[in-house]
Amino acid sequence: MHERHRHLDRSRLTTIVLATLLGQISNWAPPAMAQPNLAKKNFTPLLDSLRNGISDPKTSNKELMLQEFAVNSHGVQRKYFLHMPAKYNSTKPAPLVLAFHGAGGHARAMPQLTNLNDCADKHGFIVAYLEGQNTRWNEGQGGTTEAELTDVNYTKAVVAQIQSKYKIDKNRIYAVGISNGGFFSQFLAITMPGTLAAIASVAASIEESTYKNFKPPGPISVLFIHGDDDDVVPYAGGSIGVERTLEEKNSRRAMSAEQAVGYWAKADSISSKPATTKLPDCKPPDGTHIVKTAYAGGKNGTEVVLLTVQNGGHTWPSGLQYLPEELVGKTTHAIDASEEIWKFFERHQLTH
Repeated sequence: MHERHRHLDRSRLTTIVLATLLGQISNWAPPAMAQPNLAKKNFTPLLDSLRNGISDPKTSNKELMLQEFAVNSHGVQRKYFLHMPAKYNSTKPAPLVLAFHGAGGHARAMPQLTNLNDCADKHGFIVAYLEGQNTRWNEGQGGTTEAELTDVNYTKAVVAQIQSKYKIDKNRIYAVGISNGGFFSQFLAITMPGTLAAIASVAASIEESTYKNFKPPGPISVLFIHGDDDDVVPYAGGSIGVERTLEEKNSRRAMSAEQAVGYWAKADSISSKPATTKLPDCKPPDGTHIVKTAYAGGKNGTEVVLLTVQNGGHTWPSGLQYLPEELVGKTTHAIDASEEIWKFFERHQLTH
């Protein structure tokens, strides 16, 4: 009961903070008496921005170590940002990591949130930060309609353009995302078979609609990093994000982290039981703990791994604590998500 009340208090606190910012609450009430009519107001864009992303930095692309590119996708001009590693060698094929922000987030904010640029410089891979339309990604809720595939087609166009400009290792292209971007990286694995060697999902399990309506076309290695105190995409499954905060009945839903791992383990034809390991805590301790659940021995050498961040929130491990813990939960420093993701990606490549 204590755990449930803690989650509800955080949700109500976020709603009240948002409503106060918008001047919607004339007579403030404590969390236990949060205004019921808030659920009728369209707070989605701003609340998503508060809960799932950080604002577009005011600093220049040069200061962010990014190059901006435009790409035409089915007649629509869109942009993306590229970070070239310091050790990039134009004569040697380089790995490419596609990075997807959360709902309400921005491509240019991802380097600050994730420290992926530093990781890329250290290990020599290229990072492409893609920009969602209206700060969101279509991740298959509407099936495979033309509208639902808009972001998939954009991603294909980005990959093709980067391959035309730089020497890319076509067998080592990967996708990673946080929250809505994590759901989308899984949708890409389903809709872009033969392109991605592995994917990673941070602070996201799997959308209920994806789980029920799509079957992966082939095996692929998948890494999940998810906090069990995530109040936006609940670790145990349930309503997602703003809908959960406002307690709407017809909300989007996510499956549990365990179900998400099982979905991809089945796609990889893994029948063996997982190995579970508790990783060392950080020093000094920050109150979080990491438990690794690994399914190995999949078809074509695939694996599915879940890094559970005990007491971790809707955050990127060792990344930016972009909002107070009271709103999004704790950012663990027991692992560095970017380093863990690259170590995972590095083990996998396509075999044609």
